[in-house]
Amino acid sequence: MLSDKPVPGSGCRTVKTGRNTEEYHVIGGDVAGLCAAFVAKERGHEVTLYEAGEKLGGNMRLAAYPPGKGDITNMIRSYIHRCQKDGVEIKLNHEVTADFIKEENPDSVILATGSRTLVLPIEGIDHPSIIYGSDLLEGKRAAGKKVLVVGGGMVGCETAAFLGEQNHEVTVIEFRDIVGADVIHEHRVYLMKDFEEYGIGQITGAKVCRFFEDGVEYETADGEHHEAGGYDSVVLSMGYRNYNPLEEQVKAIVPDTYVIGDAIRARRALDATKEAYDVASQI
Repeated sequence: MLSDKPVPGSGCRTVKTGRNTEEYHVIGGDVAGLCAAFVAKERGHEVTLYEAGEKLGGNMRLAAYPPGKGDITNMIRSYIHRCQKDGVEIKLNHEVTADFIKEENPDSVILATGSRTLVLPIEGIDHPSIIYGSDLLEGKRAAGKKVLVVGGGMVGCETAAFLGEQNHEVTVIEFRDIVGADVIHEHRVYLMKDFEEYGIGQITGAKVCRFFEDGVEYETADGEHHEAGGYDSVVLSMGYRNYNPLEEQVKAIVPDTYVIGDAIRARRALDATKEAYDVASQI
């Protein structure tokens, strides 16, 4: 049996074994899915990766749009290249169902279905005028001149900087006392410079309790209710929630089924790819 010491991350080398070839289905083409696919393929298995959309990279691809984060695309391109070089079969625009898995009957399934925009049960949040931050970054929806970004964590702050760079008048509203509370210090320093440069306004300590077409109603710590209105667009950027609709059904068909990355919990790409590597190199 030949083996290489693993080095997790975008440049990881993978273990090569003499195991019998098995058929792996990887469901989802985010960075975790891509990493799991090329690791499994380099171990000698037949691997097919299915992506429901027309592009690979998942939310990691969207993260490359805000100012100063374009280098993220290099990681995505590297993973796609590894899959193509190794011979992973990639099928885009392919929504996988439990019936499809039953028909295909693979030896193992890796679910990397990622995460989707977090939508809390707040009155008016489903109004058609509300723009999801992911749709904005992908160019599916366009914002007006004056924009309110709901959510001041990393996702919301980066969305605000993206809009500010494009000369929108932007205000961020956040539940916590400061914006960017979940951002590592080094990155937050640059984000706050963007806020200053683009004149991005901040409303903090504000719990949004109702959405309007042109703004929101919010409650402060003292129990007082206020309104922030008069905006051309309201952008929802409160983060992401795991998306894992297939696990229970697929495990009943293929016991050797694993869930990785944001499909478990939305988090950093480093965590998702390490998990993908660990799973794909051990099964």
